[in-house]
Amino acid sequence: MTLYFLFLFLVPFQEHPILGAQLFHLGPFPMTPIKIVGILLVAATILAPRPRNAAPRPSAGILLLFAAFALFQVLGTTLSSLTFPATDASTLLSFAILMFATNILISTENRLHNTIRVIVLVETFASTWLYKQYYIYHWPRPLGPSADPNYEALSLVMTVPLAIWLASYDERTLWKWAGRVCAPILAFAVFVSQSRGGLLALIVMAALAWANSVHKMRLVVGFVVAVAFMFAIGPAQMIKRLQQIQFQGQAETGAEVSTRARVELARAGVLMMAAHPVFGVGLGQFQASEYHYNPLLISLEAHPHIAHNTYVQLGAEGGILTLALYLAILGVTLTACRRAQKTPGVPDRTAALALAFQVGLIGIMVAEFFLTAQYIKEVWVFISLTPNLYAIALHAAAMSKKTAPATGSESAKPVILMPRLRTG
Repeated sequence: MTLYFLFLFLVPFQEHPILGAQLFHLGPFPMTPIKIVGILLVAATILAPRPRNAAPRPSAGILLLFAAFALFQVLGTTLSSLTFPATDASTLLSFAILMFATNILISTENRLHNTIRVIVLVETFASTWLYKQYYIYHWPRPLGPSADPNYEALSLVMTVPLAIWLASYDERTLWKWAGRVCAPILAFAVFVSQSRGGLLALIVMAALAWANSVHKMRLVVGFVVAVAFMFAIGPAQMIKRLQQIQFQGQAETGAEVSTRARVELARAGVLMMAAHPVFGVGLGQFQASEYHYNPLLISLEAHPHIAHNTYVQLGAEGGILTLALYLAILGVTLTACRRAQKTPGVPDRTAALALAFQVGLIGIMVAEFFLTAQYIKEVWVFISLTPNLYAIALHAAAMSKKTAPATGSESAKPVILMPRLRTG
């Protein structure tokens, strides 16, 4: 598990000059520290014995969908342009390594909980780059270790529910306090990133938490205090960016131009899908094609940009089938979380973790309307863990039935504390 945790530690630092550096090339693939660790991880995963108390192996449905998703894009681009997309293929290979290792390694409840702890700590540590860049270096807009504030915001958004779960359900007091410390740091870092998509995802997730809570009034008070605190000491530029959202008319400020450009980028992407519905325009070809499909972008942006919408980018570069496969992956992931939560006899903390995954996944899906996120590794960490969560939930429910006292037994029924979130 040490190599797996090291892999997770390297995930947020893909753009770091040392931790994300290209060390050498292996054929067409650039080799970085995380890829080297990934190769060692796969070897260790194959050789490592399976724990005695392991849950049954999770379904390979998401793995097969991902294989189709990755291969169709790479083969489609190669056949269409007769060039191999080495950079994108390398990234997809990293995701495959992650999903394969996760599928085999995360086989017990203890390993799953340790993984959640590591993810929360690593992402909280990564968020300190935003604080340092804004409050110490006084950058107008901090970039974070990923060198993009929008990508950084998405990574933090999906971790917030896991930190809250850690604070509420972890068995150890030390980790409960770690969750209580990390959750507000992660949430406020989203505000510091000044990502409008990340903030909207955070608001949607807060609404979902309120809807599933048994302490609704307490949450409302907490949300009001948190929002007041954010606006009191957070970046003033964030408020201006929210005020300058503009979908039509003459754009004047940078934020207004950005909003208008995203609308026109989406229009260009839809036109690409219509013109190339099978294989798309090819991986990495959105920027090279956008002015051709929407000349209005020339007057809005001096340089070509990505779509700033995951669904548009996937459909434009990979075709409609690629987009459908990605949506299928998200659908299967969400369904696995829902089933894990609703499985009869599942422990409260496992059901609550499944709910945290659902909330985080919905946050991802909302944020992906505003940024191109198909190559953010944290998203695939989230997705790859859900089949294991479902398998562990089924195993825990089955074990609880075997150990449950028979009807009429003299042994006292244990008192089960009500969870803070509705899980049934």
